[in-house]
Amino acid sequence: MAERWRKVATSIGVGVVAGAFVTILRLWSAALCKETSQLDKLDRYVAEGHQVLAVFWHGKYLPLFPLARGKHAVVITVDSFRGRVIGTICKRFGYRPVLLPTAGNAHGFPAIVQQVRERASLIALALDGPSGPYHRIRSGALNLSSLHGVVLVPVGVASSRKIVLRSRWDKQEVPLPFSRVAVAVGDLIDLSRIGSQPGISNLEEIVRKGMDAVEREVIEILDGMRQ
Repeated sequence: MAERWRKVATSIGVGVVAGAFVTILRLWSAALCKETSQLDKLDRYVAEGHQVLAVFWHGKYLPLFPLARGKHAVVITVDSFRGRVIGTICKRFGYRPVLLPTAGNAHGFPAIVQQVRERASLIALALDGPSGPYHRIRSGALNLSSLHGVVLVPVGVASSRKIVLRSRWDKQEVPLPFSRVAVAVGDLIDLSRIGSQPGISNLEEIVRKGMDAVEREVIEILDGMRQ
């Protein structure tokens, strides 16, 4: 009985917290000056027949909830209270959350592969999530591309005025209301097409260069919004 009530209380807590965040995100998004046209690249890549894994840094994900609304992406998170809150928020914005087991990557990676086998066309994943270290690229994304042919697509987010939560491991960025926010989408990265299969460190370097490029591009977009 106690376990049942604990689950009920957790479910209520998740709903309350997620509902509050959804309301705040919608109001906050309406107050931003946004440039998100590059998100259409994701639709084009999918239309070309690719299975796309959109990747971003964990500290940049918050604005993507409302800004990428309508992309019908599968969003990967972890089965915890926080993960369930994120999953509920995802549903409210039209995404499909997949909660991975918390018992290590060995359990989580097969769950991601299952989404690939079910032909999920667009999957979203924080490269350094869910718990870091900061900007450390997790091997799961690399393996999805190198072993299963999923193309990686770097996504960058930048804002003109923001709060940076430096006490968090991911240094999460929270754009302030009425600030300018831009999203950039990079080129396809298909690690399965690399001729001589390099080691993980080399795969990581290829992806990191793609992330660095999209971060530079989104800053250029943001600078252009000032003109």
